[in-house]
Amino acid sequence: MKLSKSRYERIDAVSKILGLILLAFSIDYASKGNYYIALALFGIGGIISIVPVFIEVET
Repeated sequence: MKLSKSRYERIDAVSKILGLILLAFSIDYASKGNYYIALALFGIGGIISIVPVFIEVET
């Protein structure tokens, strides 16, 4: 997938913010003792944060 630089930067920022939000929720669930939900949210947040690595930028 190829995107312009400005669109790539927007997707990169949104994915990092969503990853951090899911990390915060997973820490909250882990502190409450729901370890499986915390692990699932942590994994989903990690996958979302890595998505911009696979996007190419048009020059």
